[in-house]
Amino acid sequence: DHGHHHMTIKPSRFQWDKFKDLMHFYVMLGVIPVTALILYANIFVGPAQLAEIPEGYEPKHWEYEKHPISRFISRYMLNSEQQNYEKSLHYLFEENEKAQIRLLEDQVRRKMSERNDYQAYYYRPSVAKYHRISKEAADELEALRGD
Repeated sequence: DHGHHHMTIKPSRFQWDKFKDLMHFYVMLGVIPVTALILYANIFVGPAQLAEIPEGYEPKHWEYEKHPISRFISRYMLNSEQQNYEKSLHYLFEENEKAQIRLLEDQVRRKMSERNDYQAYYYRPSVAKYHRISKEAADELEALRGD
């Protein structure tokens, strides 16, 4: 039987096999442990129970959550409502300060245009550090000369 043997040409399955391998790897790495954690939290810890609050005790913000995983997320990953409120107040304060500065700059420009004045025409800002360095150098030269 020395007939013609044919090699059939077909597309490669490399990408499909690689995708399946990576999919199985990440399922084993991520989905299974997370599922085990959720099952543990639901079976052994369970939801929070309502109880009387002792006198003088102020509950923390995460103690208002019912599920143990949402308590963990609220405690370690999210900000409390008070922190969010204070951050928004700070943002409003900063925006108010910027608006006041803009109003003051507009008043300065208006006064400059009324009086035909130029901004910083007679004033040249300088840095005192360089004056101190030149004074020290002049003092050293004077000490060397001996005059």
